[in-house]
Amino acid sequence: MSLAELIRQTVPPDVHVLESRGDIRALLALLQSREYTVRNAAADALGRLGDPALKVLHARAARGKISERIGILEALARIRNPASIPFLSRILTRDQASEMRWIAAIALGEIGSDEAIPALRAALKDRDKYVRFGAAQALSQLGWRPHDTEEEVRLLVARQEWSAIPGVGAVPSLVLIEYLDDPDPRIRKAVVSVLGMCGDPVTEKYCERAMRDTDPSVRWAASLAFPQCHVAQMYLPGAMSRRPRTGKNLYVAVFLNIFFLGLGYNYLGKWWGFLLYQINLNTVMLLSLMYKTFLPYPLSLAFTTIAAVHTWHIMKGMPDI
Repeated sequence: MSLAELIRQTVPPDVHVLESRGDIRALLALLQSREYTVRNAAADALGRLGDPALKVLHARAARGKISERIGILEALARIRNPASIPFLSRILTRDQASEMRWIAAIALGEIGSDEAIPALRAALKDRDKYVRFGAAQALSQLGWRPHDTEEEVRLLVARQEWSAIPGVGAVPSLVLIEYLDDPDPRIRKAVVSVLGMCGDPVTEKYCERAMRDTDPSVRWAASLAFPQCHVAQMYLPGAMSRRPRTGKNLYVAVFLNIFFLGLGYNYLGKWWGFLLYQINLNTVMLLSLMYKTFLPYPLSLAFTTIAAVHTWHIMKGMPDI
């Protein structure tokens, strides 16, 4: 028995029935199956149905739930019809969902036509690292080579081949600076380290931006890298002191524990803070109702004062990162 016959036997027979009927809508529904064999069989059937099925796929992929749209683009990647290139290129360059742009880049690589190269080159500048990686992989499938050093650096960043960047030429620093605003702190950290390896004095004015990064690992990488770029170490502490503080506010924590015992601890991330708040509130109210006196309230104030002092000590012991 041949491999093709064996595969055909594993495909549910209803797929072939639907294909023979030309039931595009039913085949589209099968693209959401949890079984990859069913999804692949449905995609293959839609591909054999030709242009009518392709038009429906494009229309359905332009709207709807993200999971359904991704399933349709997976089908387009398997069908490999060059007629889908303009549609996939629009998805790659314009769609708001990064997952859609990523799968569009993969699909363009699977189709294997040079017509997709302009959109894939543009995707190397995408803000999302997964989209950049997908575009880089697709360009490699197409046998594309960078036209200049800037494109070579962007290709290496997309593949995260950091060690190869310093040997590219004079352009790397100017291109790498753009990635200091990348959403992923691991990318920013790697870029800062590479800038240090390049040792380019032009990066001096970007030192403060890296030292003010919200992620401590990026700031530490910058403190190691920028002395290699002729930045005097005496300027680094001052630059880091101007970073945005992401820690907890001491006065907010103390205020909450004075007036709402327990919520100050909850603000500091202590799970039992809200429980303490409920116990204190209910105890004070219950004692006041039972004994018809306001005495529980000043007693509670004494406890809240102790909690405020305790909060101050906790905050002083928390690391300022």
